Amino acid sequence: MKRWIVTLLKPAIVATLFVFVFRQIPFVDRIVERRADAVVAESDVQIVGSWQAEPVRYRTADGGQREVRLGAQPDGRTIEVAPGFLTYWRSLDPLLFGLGAFCYFLTALIAGARWWWLLRVNGTGVSLLETLRFTWIGIFFNTVMPGNTGGDVVKALYIMKRCPGHRVPVLVSVIVDRVLGLGSLAILAAVAVLFALDDFGDLAVWIWLVIAGVGLLGGVAFSKRLRQLVRLKWLLDRLPPRIGGVLRLVDQAVFSYREHKVVIAMSLLVGVVNHVISVGSVVLIGHALGVGMPTFKYFVIVPVINILSAIPIAPNAWGFGEALYKGLFSMYGTEHVVGVAPVAAAATMGTRGVALSVLYRLHLTFWSLLGGVLLLFEKDRVTRDDVAREVERERSADDGVA
Repeated sequence: MKRWIVTLLKPAIVATLFVFVFRQIPFVDRIVERRADAVVAESDVQIVGSWQAEPVRYRTADGGQREVRLGAQPDGRTIEVAPGFLTYWRSLDPLLFGLGAFCYFLTALIAGARWWWLLRVNGTGVSLLETLRFTWIGIFFNTVMPGNTGGDVVKALYIMKRCPGHRVPVLVSVIVDRVLGLGSLAILAAVAVLFALDDFGDLAVWIWLVIAGVGLLGGVAFSKRLRQLVRLKWLLDRLPPRIGGVLRLVDQAVFSYREHKVVIAMSLLVGVVNHVISVGSVVLIGHALGVGMPTFKYFVIVPVINILSAIPIAPNAWGFGEALYKGLFSMYGTEHVVGVAPVAAAATMGTRGVALSVLYRLHLTFWSLLGGVLLLFEKDRVTRDDVAREVERERSADDGVA
C-alpha cells in the first residue's frame, strides 16, 4: 500500500509543480507601451517571424499585420515586446540547438567511460561497450519511466547481474560514480562563482557547503585517521544487524578505492571537464532560444540547478527543474533584458528560463530513446522478478551476517 501511495504521489507532485509554474508564465505575445515605469497600453498580438527582428512584425486581433521598432520613441514612450512561451521555440536557431544536443551526447559517452574506468579497478572484466549500453539504459529509465526505479538503480541491477561474483563492488562503483559526479559539478560551480561573488554571493555559500560535504564524505571513506576519529567501525557495529551488515560490505568496497587515488583524482577531473561540456549544451540551447543570459552565468546557475535536481522528486526533475530555472533566471538574469522595466524583465527572463528548461528536458528524453532501443535488444533484461530476487538475496545475506 505504501509503495502505491509513493508511486501516485510523484506524478501528483509533478502535475502540481507544472500547474504552479505555467500559471505564472504567458503563452500570448504582447506589445507593451510604457511611459516612465507605468504601463499606458498593452495589446495581445501574434508575433510573425522572429521576436528578435528589428522591427518586430506582428498580427493584431483583427488579422492585420503591423510592425514596430522597440525601445524609446520620439514621443517619450517606450515600446517593449513580451513574447509568449511558444514564440521562443518558434524562433529557435537550429544550428545552435544541434550543437547543444551533440554536446549532451558527448557527456553521456564520457560519463559511461568514467564508470567503466571505476569498474576496471574492481577487476570485473566489463567491456567499455557494455558499460556504455548500461549507461544509456539507465538514462532511459531516468528520463522516461516514472516511479521509484531511477536510472542508477537500474544500472546497478544490470551490472550486478552481469558480475554475480562482484555484486557489492560493482554496486559501490555506481555510488562512487554518482558521488564523484556530484563533487565535480560542485567544483565547477565553486570555481566559477569565485569570479562573480558580487552577483552570486548567496549561492556561493551553498555551493561551498556542498563541496565541504562531499569532501568530508570522501575523507571519511578513504582516510584511516578520519574513520577512527568519527569511530566509523563502532557506529557500524551498533547498527541493527540487517542494516549494519550491508553497510560494512559497502564500506569495505568503498575503502578499496583508497588504493587507487589516481583513478579517483582523474575521475574528478574528467567529471569537471564533462560538466563543462554539459553546461555548454545548455548554453548553446539557451542561445538558440535567444534567452539573453551571459554564458558565464550559466556555469554557476546550471550546476546549482543540476545538484538540486538530483533530489528524487520526479522523473528527470520534470516540474521541479522548471521551477528552479524560472526562479534563478528571474533572480540573476533581469539586468540582461534591455529596455524593460525591472518587474517585467524578471517575468520575461523567468519565461525564457522555463522555455529553456522544457526544451532541454524534451531533448534529453529524445536522447534517452536510444537507451530504450538498446533495452529492446537486451538479451539478459532485468525484470521485476530479478528485482525481487535481489531483495531476497540481500535479506538472506543480512540474516547470515546477523
